[in-house]
Amino acid sequence: KPFKANEITAIQISYNGTNNIRAIQNNGRWMLEKPVRYPAMTEGPNALLETINKLQPLSFREAMDNASDFGFEPPRVLIRLEHNSGPITLELGDFTLLEDKLYARSPYKPGVFTIDKKFLNALPFTENYWRDRKLFHLENKRLDIDRIHIRSGPRQMLLQQTSNNVWQVAQPAPVKRGDQTRIEQALVKLWNWNVITFVSDDPKVDLQRYGLQSPEAELVLSHGTNRLAAIQFGSSPTNQPSQVYARRLNHTNIVVIPKPWLEDLRSPVWAYCDHHLVDTFDPGPRSLSRIEVQSGDPFTLEQSTNGVWSITQPSTLPADGELILNLLGQLRSLKAIELEREVVGDFSTYGLEQPSGQYTLRRRGGTNAMLSQISFGSPTGNDSGQLFTRRYDEGAVYIVSSADRQKLATYAYQLRNREFWQFSPEDVFKISIVRGENSVELLRNIKGEWIRTDSKLSPESRDNIHTALTALGRLRVAAWTARGADKLATYDILQRKKSVTLEIKRNGKTFTRKVQFGKQSPSLNFYAYATDPLDQESVVFEFPLNTYNACEIILFPLLSTKPLEQ
Repeated sequence: KPFKANEITAIQISYNGTNNIRAIQNNGRWMLEKPVRYPAMTEGPNALLETINKLQPLSFREAMDNASDFGFEPPRVLIRLEHNSGPITLELGDFTLLEDKLYARSPYKPGVFTIDKKFLNALPFTENYWRDRKLFHLENKRLDIDRIHIRSGPRQMLLQQTSNNVWQVAQPAPVKRGDQTRIEQALVKLWNWNVITFVSDDPKVDLQRYGLQSPEAELVLSHGTNRLAAIQFGSSPTNQPSQVYARRLNHTNIVVIPKPWLEDLRSPVWAYCDHHLVDTFDPGPRSLSRIEVQSGDPFTLEQSTNGVWSITQPSTLPADGELILNLLGQLRSLKAIELEREVVGDFSTYGLEQPSGQYTLRRRGGTNAMLSQISFGSPTGNDSGQLFTRRYDEGAVYIVSSADRQKLATYAYQLRNREFWQFSPEDVFKISIVRGENSVELLRNIKGEWIRTDSKLSPESRDNIHTALTALGRLRVAAWTARGADKLATYDILQRKKSVTLEIKRNGKTFTRKVQFGKQSPSLNFYAYATDPLDQESVVFEFPLNTYNACEIILFPLLSTKPLEQ
């Protein structure tokens, strides 16, 4: 009769009259009872049940003159399935003469069948065949683990989860922030850590032989004070340095497992610490209200309740939201290279009493409480490319890369709104183009057409000028580079004498916009200086390549174009 796998409560398999293997099922999970009580892998018993359910005889013989002639006294294999409606029994005898089939029978029915010998592939032929090879058998209790104790030689490390599910390195003292990803990945590895070989289940086995009398390392997983699993690690088998003996204290058995993950567990304490210097935070207006920067020239950024950022100190300017989000991302991703000292009494030793730079994030609310603050101190040594740093809420000093520090904005102008100016092509009534000693002026005539000062232009040139002015009228800075009039020569802006000046009339007012070009930047844009509509100090910036090309292709060739006769 067909049956359902979940209706079978136990499987018992005897080989040559001896009870070798017994497995019981409870709520869909299998447990070995013989030869030793141990969790069983679900795939083994279920595969056997499925094979039996699909078993079809190849031939049938009604009577047997002598059961021993077919290998049934005793049967070579006896399979007994325990079912609520009664046992299901199958006996296997010898191979047939051609050894391609097996004799099989049901002991309470007459006759003998032959079945395909491949049926044997579904049977466990060793006592360990159906054992669950996972090193840990915690099932749903995995979610309960909130303490991981790792001992390796004299080193003791305790990873502990707080009430809000945040991992900390509780030991060695002082308590340190845990690397959430690193610790979660370590747990995932534990769940996938499999046994290579089952060695012994004897509780009186000689532990010294396996390096387990005084284990080299130990791992304990707990929920509070309740120990859920414990593993001791010993020596490596002879000529197998990539493997190690382990003792599962929950089952008192000794197994062989791969060693690399043990070495991973024995990593330095710093490997389990969170290297970030700024905790995860919400950059939105409900949480973050202000950024204070003490570096270069001190400045302050404020976020309105509708999420718009402004520079408020040293002067009020519109800020670039994208650049500020980039700054916040850089702060969040900033990581310490190493921990210099865990507890520091005198921060002046590291240049942190009066930091060379400091970034403070403040919460929204009446108190403007600190969300985060990191301070940068002095370099760690000559040409080290590193410097000391600290968090406001810890007594430790860390080391960071100077290159990572230099990525952070240090002046207010670096975070200005990159939408530099806006006007329509129709607002422009005069264009002056200069390159070296050559220059040309373009004017609009009474018809609104562009002409040179002494001639007219072709219709194609006039249309192209409109295209160039459209691009110039929407000027967006690619990147802020340097401030101060003294920087113009540094970027070849004065030497090149290459510029476009626009005379603009809008709403009854006349004003000038001029852009001067310098050398090309590593990012292929061109350095430039332009008339600042906000009347700030001189700032060199990267002029976007596409807009530069519009000037290069359309406007500057007019310097050498022979004018058309009127």
